[in-house]
Amino acid sequence: MSTLKTSNIQDTSGNNNSTPEEINQGRAKAWVSFNGTGTLSINDSFNVSSVTDTAVGQYTVNYTNAFANTSYAVIHGAIYAAGSGFYHSYYNLTASSVTFLIISSSASYTDSSHVSAAFFGD
Repeated sequence: MSTLKTSNIQDTSGNNNSTPEEINQGRAKAWVSFNGTGTLSINDSFNVSSVTDTAVGQYTVNYTNAFANTSYAVIHGAIYAAGSGFYHSYYNLTASSVTFLIISSSASYTDSSHVSAAFFGD
């Protein structure tokens, strides 16, 4: 068995670069999993420089490498909290960050013990 080692893979036109790390990570441009209760802590991430707890139920995810524009896709969710119903989360996109607003079924901002998101785009 042979091993091919490279730092960059491109399509035949020289576009659409991917690093072995990006391919290994599932090729999302960025993703994050964090605990938003108490002292915020990132469980794991890719291309995320930090997560800021801006207020109760409000978190800003900052990217290490920004997107080219705000037309990227976001898949996100927050864990169910016993007694408060399912969370509804919304986001505000910029090229360098996204802000989540976590709202309980009782229509109040609330922290979540597990928030996760994946981001796809250029």
